[in-house]
Amino acid sequence: MTQLTSDARATLQNAGFTSRQWAQLHGYSGAADWRGDECGCTDDRCIGFHHDATDECGCLPALIEEHRKQERASAAGRDVWAAHTRAAETGTADDRAAADELAAAWIAEYHPGAISHAFTESPKGITYRNQWNETTWLIFDAERGQVTAEPVS
Repeated sequence: MTQLTSDARATLQNAGFTSRQWAQLHGYSGAADWRGDECGCTDDRCIGFHHDATDECGCLPALIEEHRKQERASAAGRDVWAAHTRAAETGTADDRAAADELAAAWIAEYHPGAISHAFTESPKGITYRNQWNETTWLIFDAERGQVTAEPVS
């Protein structure tokens, strides 16, 4: 079990996280079970692999920002799904156009490599196909109200 350094704990605290919360975000029950590196990176080889022991870890700030981006994407995705639900309930062309416009803006911001996207009921959420492969991905899980990246068969 790796203990986070005081620098890592300070970085987390400045971002609004406790060591325990950070560990839990990455699948551990708490700070005592943390298996990432002492600098706060989820990669337990970070020091000496991503940076020298004498250098500051750039991974932790990047991981925190990525988490924040996922939170923003989830919040915006919930708004998109609510607009889609409203359009499905009212059946009006204006509501459908508003939902589709909101979805297109969300896709452009968070998934710029998308070549197509769709609202789906099974699984319930938003899917897309990207420019790199032929896979359809569930990118917003409406049941959980959060972004994801799961292939859809």
